[in-house]
Amino acid sequence: MTTATAAATTPANRYDVVIIGAGLAGCAAAQALAHADPERRRKILLIDRHPGSSPRFAGEFIHPRGAQILADLGFYAALKAAGAVDVDGFTVLERADGRYVELAYDEVPGQRSQGLAVHHKTLVRVMRQVVRECPQVDLFEGWIIHELLHRGERVCGVVLTGPAGQQVTVHADLVVGADGKASQVRKLAGIPDQRQTVGFTVGLELRNASLPAPTWGNIILGAWGPVLVYPISRDTTSGSGGDLIYRVTLDLPANLPVKGARLAEFLLETFVPFLPHPLADQIADAILHHKGPFEMAPTVNLPAPTAVRPGLALIGDAGGCSHPITASGMTMGLRDAECLGEEARRRSDAPAHEAWLDDGSLRRYRAEHDRYVPTRQALADAIYEVFRGGNEGARAIQRALFDYWASGRSARARSMALLSCAEGRPGVFLSEYLKAARYAIESSLVARHAAHLPTRDRLRQVSGAMQLASNKLGLVAQVMWAQVRPTWLPHDRTFI
Repeated sequence: MTTATAAATTPANRYDVVIIGAGLAGCAAAQALAHADPERRRKILLIDRHPGSSPRFAGEFIHPRGAQILADLGFYAALKAAGAVDVDGFTVLERADGRYVELAYDEVPGQRSQGLAVHHKTLVRVMRQVVRECPQVDLFEGWIIHELLHRGERVCGVVLTGPAGQQVTVHADLVVGADGKASQVRKLAGIPDQRQTVGFTVGLELRNASLPAPTWGNIILGAWGPVLVYPISRDTTSGSGGDLIYRVTLDLPANLPVKGARLAEFLLETFVPFLPHPLADQIADAILHHKGPFEMAPTVNLPAPTAVRPGLALIGDAGGCSHPITASGMTMGLRDAECLGEEARRRSDAPAHEAWLDDGSLRRYRAEHDRYVPTRQALADAIYEVFRGGNEGARAIQRALFDYWASGRSARARSMALLSCAEGRPGVFLSEYLKAARYAIESSLVARHAAHLPTRDRLRQVSGAMQLASNKLGLVAQVMWAQVRPTWLPHDRTFI
């Protein structure tokens, strides 16, 4: 690529593809497109508003499906050299003294046995370094999109503003919005969304967290919301294989009861008593000794909007996001990038006067995107509600999940296949959903969990579980339809 800095030069006036957002999805898309152009006939522009990574902490956990894409695109080795950690799956602790289960990646047949976790700032820095080596890609940091250009209903380019206030008009056959959940590209395209901030996540860092499974994502239930602890880097300077640095995320409500200096006291009272020792002491110490404001990020639910317009595609969180409890967002963004690369490879020999990714390419991308993104969102929504356990129905299904996972390895493998994005068949999704609902009803009636409860209380738990399950049936139906609908069936008039 052109190695001059954005302050010294400006983008060219013409590219085959312009990608807005140089985070995980944007860098992966640029690399996938470059790999699909072995003869180096194409030019790709990649811009981002931040010189370096976003100051707010963001996604750091990638399932095996995503880790394989990183390897295929040439990012994995560089990330590992920078301290990224191979991860083995998830553990779930019912409460500090409750049941414990391991959901291992290597129990899922046919997929890579490990995922990858990495500090977000390291992830972005390293991926941009790799992309800079691509001759087809021009990367400019500190630039923002100001306007979308149109030719009739088709997007045909962008107007960009540079760090010094300069404006450049860039024409392109395809504009890709990879600029996150608050996507400016989506807004400029007039694509409506139903984005809602459903809560906040506080992020802390720990060194050598006391965990039974140090290279896993560890979910701990029982507090106001689930606590997630996972490694994000290995400090090789410490000797003996290196200390592990962990991310701790604490789930907070949308209406924060306290702010500022009182937040530390709230975290100590609301989360620490529900954590197992000695991890509780470590997290309490991290909260008490934290300097300055806590790192916080909004938890956003964005039901998948229109992912495609003529000349435009949305990828990653710009094309839909949900609660991060299933850690599937980054893997989905990588799948989006991979899909665009596959479509570009199909047209690698397209004549120069034709668009590299034409309307047919975008239709196929849209069909694939609409099959796996709704599944991910439905799972995240349901799992978060169950893990939080905010009502009797959710707590009944939570107990049922532990019963189901305890029933055997195959049950854990089926659940992990769905959660890690390795499984997308509608029949498996529906089957697992119905099994969880059945276990919830049975566990509320059978004496194991309710021997001390009168019949009316058992029936109330069953009623709550059935109500929660039935409330999700409409969402499940939408997911099923999104996965089985014929590709030739038109969506609606706003789509290609």
